[in-house]
Amino acid sequence: MENLGWGVMMMVVGMGVVFALLAVLMGVLMLIGRLDRPPREPGEDATPAPAPVPSAQAAPAPVAPTVRIVADGLSEDDVAAIAVAVMTHAENRRRLAGPETRRHAPGSQLFASRWLAVGRAQSHSSFTRR
Repeated sequence: MENLGWGVMMMVVGMGVVFALLAVLMGVLMLIGRLDRPPREPGEDATPAPAPVPSAQAAPAPVAPTVRIVADGLSEDDVAAIAVAVMTHAENRRRLAGPETRRHAPGSQLFASRWLAVGRAQSHSSFTRR
């Protein structure tokens, strides 16, 4: 019974130390977050101004999304074509991933023994140094 008491005491001490270190880590990260903020301008107000309430009669017009092209010499049409090609390629590769990663069709090796399946797998894989 004395071993149980010692074990419970070690559990409480260990969990207390872990909790205390997590609290210290949280405090340090909060302090770093406060010290790392960009300095405010003298006239800048801490509270944002309340947003104007839109009237029911004047609905705002939808804003079209804009594309900011970073690369020089590419037009918006070029970027759109590249994006479509990348999405099409990713979709085709996603469909092929299942059969591409398998050596045999699922369920086709049920007739073989485990020893035979392991031997075949080793003979079909490339050499790896152990």
